[in-house]
Amino acid sequence: MKILITGAGGFIGTKLLEDMSVTSENELYALSRKPLAMNNVKCFECNILDAEKLEKLFERYRFDVVIHLAAITAHSEIVNNRMAAFDTNLRGTINLLNCFNTYCQHSQFLYASTGKVYGKTNELPISEMALTNPQNILGKSKRITEQVIDFYAIPENKYLICRIFNIYGEKQKRNFVVPTIIEQLTQTYIQLGNIEDKRDYLYIDDLSLAIQACLKSALYFNNVDYVNIGLGEPISVFDIVKTIEKILNKKLRIQINKALFRTDETPVEFCCNKKLRDLTGWQPRYSLLEGLKKTLIAEGIKF
Repeated sequence: MKILITGAGGFIGTKLLEDMSVTSENELYALSRKPLAMNNVKCFECNILDAEKLEKLFERYRFDVVIHLAAITAHSEIVNNRMAAFDTNLRGTINLLNCFNTYCQHSQFLYASTGKVYGKTNELPISEMALTNPQNILGKSKRITEQVIDFYAIPENKYLICRIFNIYGEKQKRNFVVPTIIEQLTQTYIQLGNIEDKRDYLYIDDLSLAIQACLKSALYFNNVDYVNIGLGEPISVFDIVKTIEKILNKKLRIQINKALFRTDETPVEFCCNKKLRDLTGWQPRYSLLEGLKKTLIAEGIKF
């Protein structure tokens, strides 16, 4: 099979390509705004907003699978660049869908959405059947894009929307919570925002395996379907700090900065991953302790 990954130079895309280039016998293609070079991967430098260039690629290669990861997802980047983020997340996806539906037959389109689409809900853990009521700008833009995918879907192809909850691991951008803590380990205080709200944190290796499991189990999903990807446990930033303390055998001092608080998110948010487990056989391999330990080692932290 010919598998195209958009956003291939990002945190998730890089890991997924690294894993699949070793384990997969398929032809791998990478799409990125910046130049990429990887063994066993054909790389294209292309912005998904460039509809003409995209169409030429699809017309030539006619991919069997498109894993669409390209997006602006960091909270601060979206808030500070709302129109650019919305343009990439929405119009970029429409460009891909137009090419996919035109040149790919009996193929699979896998979209990286977010657990933020659920927003305020009384259902915990959150299943795929929960109503969507996004509160923050990431959730809103992703939910609109989900609806666009549903609108563009044709019977000949399959469209799987993966609602991915919080991911962490080595090489993640510094403005996410785990890298933020790691960056401050040598300082007197670790400055953080809200440390009590609970989220669902999954290690990057488990996400990579989940996406690959979804590809192998395409037969079991509907024409347009939704699946949660997460650890399935509520974890606070305070829990993360205490776990890192345990790994390092070191007391960490926290300084709360209320300027870092977010008012557009819910206090508790974690998923039910039963559908993913039942349909694909996937199981998370890493607990929070094990995932953070691997992350710290990869980031060069000695303990």
